[in-house]
Amino acid sequence: MTLTYSEDDSTKTATIAVSGKITKEDYDAAITPMQAFTDKHGSVNFIEIVESFAGFEPSIIWPGFKFDMANLKHIGRVAVVSDIGWISPITKAAGYFMSTKLRMFDMSELEEAQA
Repeated sequence: MTLTYSEDDSTKTATIAVSGKITKEDYDAAITPMQAFTDKHGSVNFIEIVESFAGFEPSIIWPGFKFDMANLKHIGRVAVVSDIGWISPITKAAGYFMSTKLRMFDMSELEEAQA
């Protein structure tokens, strides 16, 4: 599995770690608990850790977009953690179109992102 999902009820923070190519199976295994976590807490934070990224199956684009649009108002902060150079500018550009606070961190700053 190239996508792992975990959650911390005490901080209302869900963490997604990516390593490789995201398949539809990976997405489906994470999205159901992610939606339940968001529904349970009302307002949540997310940490995305991108260790490596080899793309994703196109079949997750539309479901991912629908999840984002339905839940964006419930997401307080997002931290993207990666040392992959091209992810930072894309993350910053996406942040301009979101009401959610979005911040980029290097892998060496993982503890700061978690805080």
